[in-house]
Amino acid sequence: MNPFRIRSALLLAAAALVPANFASAHDVWLTFSGEAASRRVVVNYGHPGDRPPTMADKILDLVAIASAGTTSLLSDLTPAQDHGAPVVVSKPIADSGNLLLAARYDNGFWIKTADGLYRNATRRLVPDGADSMWSGKFAKALTGPDAPWQKVIGHDLEIIPLSDPDLAKPGQTLRLKVLFHGKPLSGIDVERGDGMTAVAEQDIPRFATDADGIASIPIVKAGPHLLVVDHRVTPSATPDQANTDLFNATLWFKTATTRP
Repeated sequence: MNPFRIRSALLLAAAALVPANFASAHDVWLTFSGEAASRRVVVNYGHPGDRPPTMADKILDLVAIASAGTTSLLSDLTPAQDHGAPVVVSKPIADSGNLLLAARYDNGFWIKTADGLYRNATRRLVPDGADSMWSGKFAKALTGPDAPWQKVIGHDLEIIPLSDPDLAKPGQTLRLKVLFHGKPLSGIDVERGDGMTAVAEQDIPRFATDADGIASIPIVKAGPHLLVVDHRVTPSATPDQANTDLFNATLWFKTATTRP
């Protein structure tokens, strides 16, 4: 058997021991590492200070989008460590700061068993489960101010900037639109973080979308920004297997400290 699949199976078994509200509510977000000529896309999973392993087999697609076209990065994904966290990285690609990165991640079905434990399973094997959920995650990132930030990918849940996030300065406000199945999603909170700093749940800055699905996000510092949206839908699109569908979308970008 492929040693990578053996390792993935062991990590997946370990991940199945965590509670569903712990696992299904985790974010997936994209960053990058390395020099421009041999950059690798990093697929992150979890929260700052809470980083279970990213599962390569759950990544449905991973693409780099430039004005010249789209490149798939789904082949040759490799487990790695990034800032001490278990991640998956792409093969090296050339990047001049002009890429929009995008991914879809199927976090699967989660069941709360009769004894209160949570497992990454469906009702098929746990017919007496007390609760159940399907979890899908959608991630985008910008590698620089020349990226096609305005492009709509068509993800089930998607964050669309209304101006170039990489050019935003501290003291300014970034306006964005949240789409669910291509339509504006009103009354949903957009969380602001940096993907690195652990913050207590009650202290996470949140900014609600208006009737047009638009939220205004204050930029308070230079550097990395991670915007996160969660949207829960009941009943599930697969009611025979889950009560609820939980959608998660992220947008990562970095404002340069030296940019005027």
